[in-house]
Amino acid sequence: MMFVIALSFLFSTAYASKLHAAASDTFTAQVGDMSVTMLSEAQREGGLDILIGAASEDIAEFIPTGLYPSAVAAYLIESPDGAILVDTGFGREIERNMGTRGLKPSDVKTVLITHAHGDHIGGLLKDGAPAYPNAGVIISKLDYDWSAQARAYLSKYTGGFETITPGELAAEGTEVLPGIRAIAAYGHTPGHTMFMLESKGEKLLIWGDLTHAMAIQMPRPGVSVTYDSDPVAAARTRLEVLKYVSENKIPIAGMHVAFPGIGLVEPDGDNPGGYKFIPADK
Repeated sequence: MMFVIALSFLFSTAYASKLHAAASDTFTAQVGDMSVTMLSEAQREGGLDILIGAASEDIAEFIPTGLYPSAVAAYLIESPDGAILVDTGFGREIERNMGTRGLKPSDVKTVLITHAHGDHIGGLLKDGAPAYPNAGVIISKLDYDWSAQARAYLSKYTGGFETITPGELAAEGTEVLPGIRAIAAYGHTPGHTMFMLESKGEKLLIWGDLTHAMAIQMPRPGVSVTYDSDPVAAARTRLEVLKYVSENKIPIAGMHVAFPGIGLVEPDGDNPGGYKFIPADK
């Protein structure tokens, strides 16, 4: 069931009126002429075992039960230039959830990859063949070179793929498609990439795996996870991005941000150096 969410306190009234949810496993935001839909594969809880550098007192304060909300998701962009998928998840629920938008895998024109972990590229293939047969794929050269799995999967894409070097955050990246810019966010993987969407003066940053445990990584951005190839660089990147999006009031979307996956980041006035995430459905 579709419903409109009043978010005038969070976004502008115009932007707020464009947010809606179809079900607990999809959520759609309008960014100018682009519709951006979170396609959930799983809404789940994460544990303490993946955290690096979390102080016991912070765990007691921010994760008192030892569990925190997490997710596995991809994002569908419906633009005037066609359907674009950001990551593919494991490939378990993406096709079904894409159907809520009236689309099927063959409708996807481009697949953008944030990084080459299995829960982001696993869905590139289905039964050993391209799951998105009419799509070109874009991935950072650093991650392509780093991941044997990415190279094996992309070798199946006879429609072609492109390796890129993302731009810097300060310049909001390098354009890879109309209205979409690739931004370097290294640390989680060597070539971890974010994608900034902009249309008609509205923006949304799809930040991939900048965070995994929002409950503690918002108030304590220096906490990294065992999945990070370079935990120190990942924390440094996270701090830079959180500062940037909060100062510029740019909504974000994340692959491991629990439903609805989209929202705003703002400084936590009661917690110097920390941030708060305000989901778009609140």
